[in-house]
Amino acid sequence: MFFSYGCYWSIRLAYADSLAAERSRPAMEHAISLAAADPEYYVRLAEADSGLALPAMERAAALNPLNSSVWLQFARFAEEHKDFERAERCLLQALQVDKTFAPRWLLAEYYGRQRDQERFWPAIRAALATSYDDVAPLFDECWQLAPNPETVLAQAIPGRQDVLRQYLDYVLAKKRLDLAEPVASKVMRHAGWDDVAPLLSYCDSLLAKNQALRALEVWNSLAKKRLLDYPALQPEKGASMTNGGFETAFLSTAFDWRLGQLPGILTRRGGSPPMLRLSFSGKQPETCEMLSEFVPLVPAKKYRLSIRYETNELERDTGLSWRVLDVLDGADLLEGTGQLTGKERVEGEEEFSFTTPAETQLARVALMYQRVLGTVRITGSISLRNVRLSFAE
Repeated sequence: MFFSYGCYWSIRLAYADSLAAERSRPAMEHAISLAAADPEYYVRLAEADSGLALPAMERAAALNPLNSSVWLQFARFAEEHKDFERAERCLLQALQVDKTFAPRWLLAEYYGRQRDQERFWPAIRAALATSYDDVAPLFDECWQLAPNPETVLAQAIPGRQDVLRQYLDYVLAKKRLDLAEPVASKVMRHAGWDDVAPLLSYCDSLLAKNQALRALEVWNSLAKKRLLDYPALQPEKGASMTNGGFETAFLSTAFDWRLGQLPGILTRRGGSPPMLRLSFSGKQPETCEMLSEFVPLVPAKKYRLSIRYETNELERDTGLSWRVLDVLDGADLLEGTGQLTGKERVEGEEEFSFTTPAETQLARVALMYQRVLGTVRITGSISLRNVRLSFAE
C-alpha cells in the first residue's frame, strides 16, 4: 500500500513537472493543482501571465521565504507593475536572507533606476564591498548617476584593493588622468603583485602627458616594494637609465625598454654577458624606431650617453643612430650626432654628449634606423652590450 502511494505521488509530481515545462498559464495552473506547495510553479505562472504575477509571487514567497531568488524575482515583477514600494521591500527582504553580492547589486541598480541618490550611494558601496570578478558595470552606474565623476571615489569605492585596482583601470580607460591620481595613491599604499600592471599602465599615461615626476614616484614606489626587478631611479644622482645592460626581460612599459616589432628585423636578448642583438634582413622599413626608453632628467644638466656594441656584416654607413628625444617638443638633444658606424668591429664604445634645456625633465632614448641616401637597406646585425646615461664630468 505504501509502495503504491509513493508511486502515485512520484507520477503525479513528474506529470506536474512536465506541465510546468510548457510555461503557459493553463499548464501552470494545472501543475499547481497537482503540486500546490512548489514555489517554482508560482514563479513560472507569474512569468506566463503578467496579470497574475503579483499574487503568484506573493504565494511563492510565502512558500519559500528564505529563498533570496524568489524575493528578487518578486521585486522585478513588482517594479514592472510600478509597485515601487513593494519592489523595494522585496529587495530588502532578499538582502535580509542573503548577504552576498547579488542582492546588494540588484538593490543598488534599483535605486539607480529610481534616481534615488540618497539610497543609491550606500547601496552601491555595499555591493562593491562584497563584489567579485569584473565590477565595471557598477562603475558605469556610478558615472551615469553622479553629477560629477570626481565624487565617485569618495561615495562609492570601498577600501578593497581589488576594487580600487579595477577602478584605476576604469578611469584610465576613460582617459581621466586627473581622477586616476587619488585612486593610484590608494592602490600604491598597499600594492602587491596584482597591482603592478595597472600601476604601470598609470605610469604610461603619465609619461604620455609629460608628467615625469609623478610617473617616477609610481615607478620608484614599486621598485622600493621589490615589485620590480630594478632599483629605484635617482635622476638627481645621475641614475636615469633602467636595464641598461639588458640583463632582464623588457617590461615594454613605463621606464623600461620598449622593443618595436618590425618586419625584417629579428631581435634576441640573452647571452653571457647579456646583450641585445638586432639582425637586419634588408626587408625592414626604410625608417623605423627599434628600441626606446623613457628617462627622467635634470633640467639644464650636461649628460653623456655611452653605447657599448659590436657589428657583424654591416656597411660603414649603417643608417643606425641614437637619439635623445625631448618629450616637450620632440627635439633630438644629440642634434643628429648619435650615428653608429658599421665597419666590421670588435666590441667597443661610443659616447655622445648633450645638455638638457631649462624646462626638460623627461626624454626618450631611442635607437633609430633610416636608410642612407644612395644605399640599399642594410643587412647584418648589431649587438648592444650596454647603454649608459650619466652626468658629464
